[in-house]
Amino acid sequence: MTQHSGITKPALQPSDIAMLQAVLQGWCQEKSCGIASPAAQHVARELVSWFECGIRDQRKLSGLMRYMHMDFGSVSTSTKAPRCETLRPAVNIGVTSVP
Repeated sequence: MTQHSGITKPALQPSDIAMLQAVLQGWCQEKSCGIASPAAQHVARELVSWFECGIRDQRKLSGLMRYMHMDFGSVSTSTKAPRCETLRPAVNIGVTSVP
């Protein structure tokens, strides 16, 4: 377990990492974007943040990525991911609450 901002989070398991990687690779393929690009790094941070906030379904995460509106010119290369309270998808795709 790791502690971040006073919240204890379970460590990501190999199956979790594989699923998140598959979602990211799908997004990169759909957007014709390299996986090492700043945009993909930003999306990877978003994926992990959403996963840690309780969105664990691969289809839901893929949907969030598909509808995520990004201005790639303004993508920051910061390693600080947003907090759970600040995560809001661009459209509601059936996620009613984040635990």
